[in-house]
Amino acid sequence: MKQSVIAVALTLSSSQLVYAQLSPQEPALQKILVTGSNLKRADKEGTSPVDVITAKDIKDSGASTVAELMKLVPSMGTDTNQDQGSGTGFARGVATASLRGLGSSSTLILLNGRRMTPSAYADPNNGNSTLYDLNSIPLSALDRVEILKDGASAVYGSDAIGGVINFITKSNYRGGQIAGNAGANDDGLFRRKNVNGFFGTGDLDADGYNVFVAADFSQRDRVARRDVKDIAYSTYQDLNGRFRSNYSSSISKYAAVYRESAPGSRNFGVTQATAPQRLTFNLGCDASQQITGGVKDGLLPTSVLIGRTFCNYDADQFLEGQGDGRDASVLSRGTLKLSNAITGYAEAAYTRSARSYTGSPATIGTTSVTNYMATGLADPFQVILPIGHPDNPLTNARASVAYRFENLRGGSETVNQNTRLLTGLQGDHFGWSWDTGLLWNRSKRDETQYGRLYLPTLRKLNTGTSLAQLAADPTIGYDTQSTGVAEIFQFDGKASTEFGKLGGGAVGLAVGFELRREKIRIDPDPVVAAGQIYGTANTIIDGQRDVKSAFVELRTPFTRSFEMDFAGRVDKYPGIKTNFVPKVGAKWTATDTLAFRGTYAEGFRAPALSQVTPGGAQFFLSGVWDPKRCQEDESTPRPGGVTADCSKSISGVGGANPDLKPETSKSYSLGLIYSPTSDIDLVVDVYRVRKEKEVALGTASEALKNEDREPQNVVRDQNPSSFLTDANGNPIPGTGTLLSVKTPWSNQGSTELRGVDFEARLRNKLGEWGSLSSALRGTYVYSYKLEQHEGDTVSNVTGTRPGLYDWQLSTGTDMPKVKASLTTNWTRGDHSVNASLNFVGSVSLKRNRDGAEIYDQPFCYYGTKKPTDAAPDRNTTIPGYEAAFPDCKVASWTTVGLGYTYTGFKNLSLGINIQNLFDRAAPYDPGYPAAGYNEGLHNAYGRYFTFNARYTF
Repeated sequence: MKQSVIAVALTLSSSQLVYAQLSPQEPALQKILVTGSNLKRADKEGTSPVDVITAKDIKDSGASTVAELMKLVPSMGTDTNQDQGSGTGFARGVATASLRGLGSSSTLILLNGRRMTPSAYADPNNGNSTLYDLNSIPLSALDRVEILKDGASAVYGSDAIGGVINFITKSNYRGGQIAGNAGANDDGLFRRKNVNGFFGTGDLDADGYNVFVAADFSQRDRVARRDVKDIAYSTYQDLNGRFRSNYSSSISKYAAVYRESAPGSRNFGVTQATAPQRLTFNLGCDASQQITGGVKDGLLPTSVLIGRTFCNYDADQFLEGQGDGRDASVLSRGTLKLSNAITGYAEAAYTRSARSYTGSPATIGTTSVTNYMATGLADPFQVILPIGHPDNPLTNARASVAYRFENLRGGSETVNQNTRLLTGLQGDHFGWSWDTGLLWNRSKRDETQYGRLYLPTLRKLNTGTSLAQLAADPTIGYDTQSTGVAEIFQFDGKASTEFGKLGGGAVGLAVGFELRREKIRIDPDPVVAAGQIYGTANTIIDGQRDVKSAFVELRTPFTRSFEMDFAGRVDKYPGIKTNFVPKVGAKWTATDTLAFRGTYAEGFRAPALSQVTPGGAQFFLSGVWDPKRCQEDESTPRPGGVTADCSKSISGVGGANPDLKPETSKSYSLGLIYSPTSDIDLVVDVYRVRKEKEVALGTASEALKNEDREPQNVVRDQNPSSFLTDANGNPIPGTGTLLSVKTPWSNQGSTELRGVDFEARLRNKLGEWGSLSSALRGTYVYSYKLEQHEGDTVSNVTGTRPGLYDWQLSTGTDMPKVKASLTTNWTRGDHSVNASLNFVGSVSLKRNRDGAEIYDQPFCYYGTKKPTDAAPDRNTTIPGYEAAFPDCKVASWTTVGLGYTYTGFKNLSLGINIQNLFDRAAPYDPGYPAAGYNEGLHNAYGRYFTFNARYTF
């Protein structure tokens, strides 16, 4: 096979990006290291395909951040963390990658071939225990990105189950460059600005040294959620009622008063039937602020606000489509020839990313709210105003209130700082090429939450202090400040050589080791840790561990047309038996135009420090169905219960598990590379990866389902007055109001993915009209199976929302069957035009089964209940959904991009890029009621323009 053709073909993969390519006239390249191996080889050859995204590809993509760039890779899952909004709160301000949709914790991120420290988070959400923050990597400093989608634990160790993304910065740079770009959509929203500069001096070969410095500064503007119109906005208004009218919230500084249902019951819940007698609104606001609730405002017909007049508070003003962001980074690298055989190198980098999120002022309500101390639960707080209280107008009953402290600031700010220092030596001696380095990488997170309620002051409300006096007290509001620090300190070394000779050449050998200390410490605000902040949880972690690893690789070119690679790695984590994982790869060049390749790899992921270290994250859960106090339809309270029991807000505690075992995986790939001419390439790779013993947090539904067998995992109000009663009016023990659940980490089930990556590429020379290159790339997932617990019935949930298709599942991510793109690039002289057509497949929202029970007639999860529904718990919060979307799916999304670059001015390059040229709105998704669309699959930018300029000197 032609060397230049196969070198290109082996790098082909699924991406929307126009990758760099070799021409048939280019000379053979020197052997280099490529992600996925520690053995040097001819450029990009190997048994495992590696995607290479060059600096030009990055520019042509129109991406303004590393996170945006990664979303353009079709093999990227939808379960990444986005930093546009405040997210779950546990991963606020961080952006991550998830290859194959296997989770951020199963995608290893490297910077210049070495690990990055995970950021200082302890997110209890599954797949988020280890978060590598992409915001700490400046996009402008990148020379290329190499993506290995194969399992790579045998080469890189833990976390490489889904694959490896290696971000490689510029090096040996000489001269200077100043560049900038600015972007916004056609409504002038989602504005971003960036300026960056580079300066390098010295040539390593000619001068014996090179020093390179880069700086990057960027800013993005806040965008209010109500201004985000490049979604299915009218559908969002009609079905969700959002922004349909000026209704926002019935909770304001004009308190709503609730009557106690029975003396001493502490139950202030109301239904539509009891609300006229037990709920009174204070109409002290201006008449222009008063509204009468109705379905026109997006309220459900069963809402207690229907037909009631109340003071409307504009909480929507604080909702965001994108939070304010500011990033800065400085990166420097130096190399120095110490002798003809030894080179020293050093890197220093510092990045700072700040994210500010607005939020509505704090509120208090009628239910008992759990409060946390560092060591466990603090005394709960419930607003109960005795008879005679200045804010209780009732003369014969206690009352509670719903009230908003409008004078307090809401929202939060997160600042992540990353410092990285690396020094090392590399050289060649006695036929060995070697490299050894010392790395220190530290990530620090400072998070401020504004306007939290200080409990010692708030508790005065129940003893006679009025709401007006409380709001005026300067101690009622408190800004909490928590910090987190994560570090790795690593000493590593590796060496490679060639020896002997087989039919296809010398045998390649590489050996190496890593000694790494990992640390993480997360400290809550001392006032929060003391249990003195209303409704605020703690995250407390303080742990470290030493990891020892050794690896070996062997390349055996048995003949000119057939070679095999063998790799193995041993890792030792404290408290876990020594782990060994192998990898085997083979490549057979059958003819000059046809080659086959395949790999088998085993992998593992050690439990994160946050999962095995005492402490962890406390959290709050919403929408919890309490089966003891609400009927099976999840909407009708049992006798004595209230509507809130069907969708309860409670607290949860995870908890470390020192007995956790590593997750393990097995992956296979088989590929075909066909290059009939030097201008045509076709690549098809079939893959299968199975991950077992997945470390997952327990769920509230599981704790409640097993409450009678494991009562220690459920905490209820023990006041008999809160119990349900039997037919004779006797209290039923164990039926008090639900307060909290315990959901410890454990090794649970498995995930299996099967799919096909495909790519076809065509290159045309047009003579005096320049050159044209085109490519079709995509990923087709034909099987996605989740076994949440060992022994569960397993079904294929690809193309669906897993937890809906199979009701027994509470894990999994949206997995469209197809993600693909068609790209083309035309270059003539000083002109370059690129275009793209990008496609994301649909996602079904139908319910098909519940474990082993297969429904005779699948039904749409959202909409109005029908007699034919196979289960009674259809989600009726969007009653018109099925009528609007009879196929019951999130629609596919096709967008077109266009870019132009002009280089005709001396040392100056000017360009424009337009994403989503035809302004296609993000498809409506009822599963994301706050946004109206799925941020993991789509974006709400609409037609987006980016202008860029670069001057070199």
